[in-house]
Amino acid sequence: MTRGAGAEKPPVIMLSSIRWGWLWQRHQALATLFARAGYPTVFVETTGIANPSPDRAAIGKILDRLSRSRHRGGSPSQTEKNLTLYAPLVAPPTSGAFRRLNREVFVPRVVRDLRRIAGPDPIVLAYPPTRTTLDILEGLKPRLTVYDCVDDYKNYPRVPKDMAETERELLRRADLVSCTSTSLLEGARKVRPDAMLNGPGVDFGAFHSIADAYEPGSEIKTVCYFGYIGRVEMDFSLLKAVAGAGFTLRLIGDRGNAGRNLFETPNVDYRGSVSHGELPAAFEGVDAFIIPYLVDELSRNISPSKTYECLATGRPVMSTPLPAMVDLGEHVYLAEGPEGFVKTLRRLPKDETENRVRARVEVARQNSWEARFRELEEALWRKL
Repeated sequence: MTRGAGAEKPPVIMLSSIRWGWLWQRHQALATLFARAGYPTVFVETTGIANPSPDRAAIGKILDRLSRSRHRGGSPSQTEKNLTLYAPLVAPPTSGAFRRLNREVFVPRVVRDLRRIAGPDPIVLAYPPTRTTLDILEGLKPRLTVYDCVDDYKNYPRVPKDMAETERELLRRADLVSCTSTSLLEGARKVRPDAMLNGPGVDFGAFHSIADAYEPGSEIKTVCYFGYIGRVEMDFSLLKAVAGAGFTLRLIGDRGNAGRNLFETPNVDYRGSVSHGELPAAFEGVDAFIIPYLVDELSRNISPSKTYECLATGRPVMSTPLPAMVDLGEHVYLAEGPEGFVKTLRRLPKDETENRVRARVEVARQNSWEARFRELEEALWRKL
C-alpha cells in the first residue's frame, strides 16, 4: 500500500515507556505529530520496565496511577484532536506471579480498552521490550508493529532478568525496527539487519527563537543542564566541579534521587521542573549547555533527546564523549573529567566563532522532529 493524499490514516497505538506528563521527549513528540498528520493516535503510558524503587517518589507514582485508573475506570482522556491518553493498570513485568496476573487479568482489559478506543487493525509503536508489551501485541494483533528502540533497557537496574531475551523476541516480531543511536542500531542489526536509524529531533522554531541572545566569544557565566537530574547515568562530580569553579550552574528538571548536597552547593541555581513549552524562556541568561553523563555500558547507547534542542539555541554544548556525541564532534565540545569540563568552559570564549554557531544551528534545523517523523512515516507506508 502506498501513501497518497486520499489514503485513509490507520489508528496508531504507542506503547510508551514513559508517562505523558514526564519529560517531553521522543514519545510525546512523535505521538503529537502522528495525531496532527491525521492518524487517530492513542498514547499508552508506560506498562513498566522494572520493579519500582522503594522510595517516596516511586510510591507516589504508583498511587497516582492507581488513582487515575480508579477514577477513570479505564476511560481515556483527550489532549488534542486525534490524540488520546490511556493509563493502563498493570503489574511490573518482573516476577512470574506478576506476569501471570498481567496475562490473566490486566492485559486482557488493556487489550479490550485499546480495541474500543483505537478500533481494529492498528499500527503499534512499541517501546519497552518486556513480556507485558509482547502479551499486549499478541492480544491486539496489529496490522504493523514497530519497535522504536531508544535505550539499552537490559542494563538498567531492577529490570527483568530475561530482558535481553524478550527484546530479541520483539525484534523478531516487529515489522519495522528503528533505533535512535548508531550504537543501538549496531546491536539491533545482529537480529534485524534491516533496522533503520531514526535519531532524536527538535522543535526547531521554539528553541531557535532565543538564538539571537547569544554572542560568540562572550564570557561564560551561566551553564545549564535540563532534564531528569536524578538519572542513573549522571556524573554528579562534573556538576559539582562546574559550580565549584565559579560558574552559575542552572539546573532545570525533576531532581529525582539526586543528593541534597548538590542543590545546597554554592552557585547552583535550581529552577525545578519546567514544561517543555516553557523551556526556551527558562534559558534566559544561559551561556552554555552541558550533557554530563557517565560513559559506561549503560550510557554508551544513549543519544540524548536534548542534543538538538541545545544546538538550536546557538549556544555552545559541552558533553562527555558518549558515542552519539562523538558523532557530533564538529558541533559539540567534548571533555572528560571535572578538570576537563572546567578547562573547556573557560576556553569557550576563545574557541567560539560565528561559523561554529551557524553550523550547529543548521545541523539542528536538519534534525527537526518533523524530519524524523517524515522518515518514520515513509518507512511505515513502505511496509503497509
